[in-house]
Amino acid sequence: MKHYILANPVCGKGKAIVISKRVKSLLAKYNIDSEIIISEYKGHFTKIVKELSTKQKCRFYCVGGDGTLNEIVTGIVGTDSEIVVVGAGTGNDFLRTISKFSSMRKIIKNSINKEATPTDVIIANDKYYAINVLSVGFDAIVAKNIDKFRKIPLINGKMKYFLSILYSLAHNKNFKLKLHTESIIFKRYFTLIAVANGKYYGGGIKISPQSVTTDGFANICSIESTGIIKKLFLLPLLSNGKHINKSIVGFARSADATIVSTREFPVNIDGEIFYTNKLHIKVIPNAINVVYINKI
Repeated sequence: MKHYILANPVCGKGKAIVISKRVKSLLAKYNIDSEIIISEYKGHFTKIVKELSTKQKCRFYCVGGDGTLNEIVTGIVGTDSEIVVVGAGTGNDFLRTISKFSSMRKIIKNSINKEATPTDVIIANDKYYAINVLSVGFDAIVAKNIDKFRKIPLINGKMKYFLSILYSLAHNKNFKLKLHTESIIFKRYFTLIAVANGKYYGGGIKISPQSVTTDGFANICSIESTGIIKKLFLLPLLSNGKHINKSIVGFARSADATIVSTREFPVNIDGEIFYTNKLHIKVIPNAINVVYINKI
């Protein structure tokens, strides 16, 4: 099995490059030869991973954020290759779900003799893959507005996310949507709908505490229309996963769902934003192989 370290130079203001070299050095101590590949453009890793995985089974070390991971996932679906999530981005949210550790050294050390686990992936509109969380509405707007704060010096990822939340609240908006799953149909104004494979998003917000990445289902969290004050009340509850029993919050478990609207709405897939008026979501069981660090 070949080992490749995939580093996104944008993540962590260059931190990913430094970490990738440390990963290579650490792997060498375990007599594992590896090669570092640096991303050159958006979508580069998807292309690279597809090409390498058609030749032989590979283990890819993802040194980047959830967007970097999404590129690798998109390229690896349907192959025998594996992913080790190291993390170097703003949120590293999927890593929180699959790893007991955030330390690169502990992740690598515990991955050496660990077999990969077949893991579910969500596909949207037959072309967009999501391994972590796909969301519609307010939080997609927040993810989009983070770009407004990326170049501000001396603030970390969580602070950028917090500033984006405040900015988005100032332009408070709810979305009229129809949610149709295998068992329920809702048609109303929503603050957000999150379709979760992992437990966390947005830099550690525990949106779906009961999600399991290997059960063949997505957990769908929906929050009804809210004003600014109620949104402010909900935010700390979301962070701790304590929103699940609130009356305006609903949960469904489904392998297939559709969200439609008469107007286009924003969709966030692992940090990437697009707009549509119809979103079909399906879970692909055991679509990729992921190394879990003391989580499964």
